[in-house]
Amino acid sequence: MNPVTTHIRSCPAGVSRLFILGILLAASVCVVSQDKQQAVNANTGKDEDDIKRLISMYAKAADEADPALASRIWCDSSDDSLINPVGRWHGVEQIMGFYRHEMGEMYSARDLKIRGVSVHVYSDAAWAEFNWNFSATRRKEGSSVSFDGMETQIYRKNRDRWCLVHVHYSVLPAEKKARTE
Repeated sequence: MNPVTTHIRSCPAGVSRLFILGILLAASVCVVSQDKQQAVNANTGKDEDDIKRLISMYAKAADEADPALASRIWCDSSDDSLINPVGRWHGVEQIMGFYRHEMGEMYSARDLKIRGVSVHVYSDAAWAEFNWNFSATRRKEGSSVSFDGMETQIYRKNRDRWCLVHVHYSVLPAEKKARTE
């Protein structure tokens, strides 16, 4: 037997085995990756639903000017922030003050209607964007007001629970209302 030809004849079988092993390994990685992606997609749907529930609670807290309900939504952190056309509030104490003073003392009745909610989830961070209409009765003179606006909210997952860390909203000028619906 010639050692050179023996080695050459055995090489294709070894290469074939190595090639087949590589394909099997790649296929198993694809299956595991696909299973993981399906699990992520299933969790994303649940996370989106959880955040939409928090947005509903957020609207109810505004309607009732209820800092106790609002405190169940926010992360209770010095990082929490709320920005709107009339000011900025940082930290949970200032934000709860917004519910008490700007919402509760300024208006005797409030109705926040949210529409067009879009939620984007990335692991332990998410954001939501939506349009809204806020109708209220001013406490001082009893006059009615109504505003349309857009809002972005940022959430983070903290110990398997989503919480609100930032809100930024803008009131739309009257001529722009129709284009954002």
